[in-house]
Amino acid sequence: MNEEALARHAAEGLEKCLLKLTAVSPGEWRLAGARIYRATVREALRREERRAPHCSAIRVKLKGDAPFTTVLLFDPEDSRHISRCFVSDRVAEAAGDGQADMAGMEVANIVLNALINALLRAFGRSAASSVPAYFRGDMGAIENWLGAGPGSFTVISVRFGMHRDGRAAHAEALAFLPPAFTGRP
Repeated sequence: MNEEALARHAAEGLEKCLLKLTAVSPGEWRLAGARIYRATVREALRREERRAPHCSAIRVKLKGDAPFTTVLLFDPEDSRHISRCFVSDRVAEAAGDGQADMAGMEVANIVLNALINALLRAFGRSAASSVPAYFRGDMGAIENWLGAGPGSFTVISVRFGMHRDGRAAHAEALAFLPPAFTGRP
């Protein structure tokens, strides 16, 4: 599969997921774009368009014959807004302060699994995913925490926005595909 088709396949898989989230939650979830490029984990995390010095990161790893790592990145200041896009105000208020991080974890689990499934289908593979793990820190700390390994990866980047009451938050889902998965050096 060529890179353009792979990026399109990932975007279509995630867009279906975002449309379903819009249908069942109080927020509107919109795909902002997808791209594919070659980079190290460090290069992918330190791209110029990432403005926040610290990020919330939720990681899901794939196990199997060609494992890969995915991560959802968003500004920790957006946690409460993301929560309000995902659950009703009544639920958010009843759950208290810890609810925003829990909602972020659940959103990441849904979104990353949609991305993972789109990529597995594209390559005709199957794999078992890990339980989502949460981390907050600067890009250097996130790079070390991801544990994706050294070297260059095929990176799938899918960005999306979460909108409600005139406010928007943005997130980026990244998949780090090693040569063993894509069959490309």
